[in-house]
Amino acid sequence: MNDGLRWVGRFVFLALFQIFILNNIQLAGYLNPYLYVLFILSLPANTNRFYLLLWAFAMGLLIDIAENSGGVHISASLTLAFIRPYLYRFVVPPSQQELNRISLWTMGPTRFFTYVTLGVFIHHLWLFSVEAFSFREIFSIFSRTLVSAPITLLMIYITQLFVYREEA
Repeated sequence: MNDGLRWVGRFVFLALFQIFILNNIQLAGYLNPYLYVLFILSLPANTNRFYLLLWAFAMGLLIDIAENSGGVHISASLTLAFIRPYLYRFVVPPSQQELNRISLWTMGPTRFFTYVTLGVFIHHLWLFSVEAFSFREIFSIFSRTLVSAPITLLMIYITQLFVYREEA
């Protein structure tokens, strides 16, 4: 299958799954799984920065429209897309940065775990900070991040095991 169509399919699947399934999962406002970040984190390593930011903007826009959240997902998605190349270079040694695909199977469990964990925590911390927009809510911001990020990470790993396995 054409790589472009594969990425459009993943974009649509993750956006719809987030909108219709995961956005309906909340536990007292603290447990919010955001699997859509997997799309931003797993785009090919050599993706042009402009297209990376464009994809992140589009994903954030769709989620914001569905949640009526006023741009917080756009902000968090763009932040993640902006720092993603730095995270990748931090986690993957220069001798192995020629890998094009980012997945559990191509990076190895340790590097992938580090890369995704840093990305998810940064995304969630930014998202909940912009959403609260107050230093008085710092406990709530950290609580929501510490509850939501592990659930998101678990969902990312399950997705990697069962959906992205063909990339091995």
